[in-house]
Amino acid sequence: MQKIPSPRILVTAGPTAEDIDPVRFICNRSTGRMGMEVALAVKQAGGTPRLILGPTHLAPPDGIETVHVRSAADMHREVVAGLAWADGLVMTAAVADYTPAEPLSTKLKKGDGDLVLRLKRTVDILADVRARPERAGMVVVGFSLDVDMNLDEGRRKLIDKDLDLIVVNSVTSFGAGRETAAILSQDSVTELGEIDKSALAARLVASMATLLQQE
Repeated sequence: MQKIPSPRILVTAGPTAEDIDPVRFICNRSTGRMGMEVALAVKQAGGTPRLILGPTHLAPPDGIETVHVRSAADMHREVVAGLAWADGLVMTAAVADYTPAEPLSTKLKKGDGDLVLRLKRTVDILADVRARPERAGMVVVGFSLDVDMNLDEGRRKLIDKDLDLIVVNSVTSFGAGRETAAILSQDSVTELGEIDKSALAARLVASMATLLQQE
C-alpha cells in the first residue's frame, strides 16, 4: 500500500444528534463504519489518524485516537481545533444540516394538536474549513450522499467547497459493508462500482497519498 508522506489525518464519522429536549433528538442512520475504515486505512498506510466520531452503536477501532462528539456544533468545534495538527481531513460524517432553533431544558409535554418544530441551519463544516488559513496545504476530502448516485451533485460540491477529492455514494451504504461509489477529483472521475468499504477506504487513502506527495 502506498505510504502517506504527511501522516496526520482528521477523519469525521457517524451521525450527529441534535437535541429537541433532554429526551428527544434528530438523528440519521449513519453508523460511522465508513469513517472507521478510513481511519484504519490511514494507519495501515503509515499515517496517524484522529477519528472524530458522532453517536453510534459501533465501537471505534483499537489503537486509533478517537474524539467522541454528539452534535454538529461539537463536530465543527473538534474539526477546527484539529486543523493546525492535520495534513488532511476526510469528512465521512453525516452531519445534520439543521438543528432545533430553541432546544428545551425540560421534556416537551404532549399537547392536543400538532407540533411545529423550528429548525435553524448548522454550520457547513467544509465551507468553513475552506475559508480558514490552516486549509492551505491540506488535502481535504468530502462525501456526497444522495438517494441514488448523483455525480453532478458531487461535482458541484467538489467545486463549491474547493475540495481535493469527493466520494459520491448513496443511502444504501448506511449500515452496509459494501456500497456503490465513485471518487471525483478536480479533473477525473473514478467509478468504482460496488466495493467493500475497506477497499474504498484504501483507494481513497492511496489517492490522498498521491496528492500529499505533490504538496
